[in-house]
Amino acid sequence: MNWRYKRFGFLFLYFFIITNLFSETNSNHFQTCFQSNCISFDLPSNWYLTERRSNGTTTKFDHFKTFPLKEESGREIIPALVVLFKQSENKLPLNPIIFHAESRRFSMVTNIRKAVTLQKIPNVENGFKFLGIFGSFKDKEDTILQHYITATDEEFGFTIIITCYESAYPKIEKDIQLFLDSLSLEKRMKPWKFQSVDEQILKSKELESSALVRLKTKKAEEIGMALEELSDSCELGSVTSCEMFTTLMNLGR
Repeated sequence: MNWRYKRFGFLFLYFFIITNLFSETNSNHFQTCFQSNCISFDLPSNWYLTERRSNGTTTKFDHFKTFPLKEESGREIIPALVVLFKQSENKLPLNPIIFHAESRRFSMVTNIRKAVTLQKIPNVENGFKFLGIFGSFKDKEDTILQHYITATDEEFGFTIIITCYESAYPKIEKDIQLFLDSLSLEKRMKPWKFQSVDEQILKSKELESSALVRLKTKKAEEIGMALEELSDSCELGSVTSCEMFTTLMNLGR
């Protein structure tokens, strides 16, 4: 336990610096990448990353949520948004329609209210990068609303699920529209290339060590670069970097 406290202890010294870095606007732009692809989007500042995990090879997910929203009855509701990256098991190109259908196991929607298509593909008739549905399901006496959206690029599939109680949904409807309007899937400019797993692990450790050195400078520019390094190290499979990145992103909340 002591090693973890030593690593995390100094992070909280940067409370005010991190607050200044992320509180200048009412919305934040996020980009989350995995191997050869990146998904980017905007979310209002009341949404924050609560967990990021990656096994470094085939899967990665980001979990966002809001602060509790109160219903008229006083009950608190916490909407959630999850972005999941997954490589095909046989590493062959994925069919977007088949992937969308097979990934429905992640969604609990039983009543489809409308279909969704996002990010038009240029020069392709009826071609869109994202396919989705918006619908609902029952949880005892409550109605839960859910957006279920997928995309594919060669051997990688991406699933996005947004879940909220219907009673609280009007409070985040504009948030979700901002997210959907800004959602984009693009090729990564410089994808990772490693000759072996050991080489990938070494790179992950190097990034984490570099980030720790940058954080000790207490300079805003260096902290920003450290966050990028921790995010990359996390993507490459470092659980510690995932935890540190999430902690830093949430300081001041």
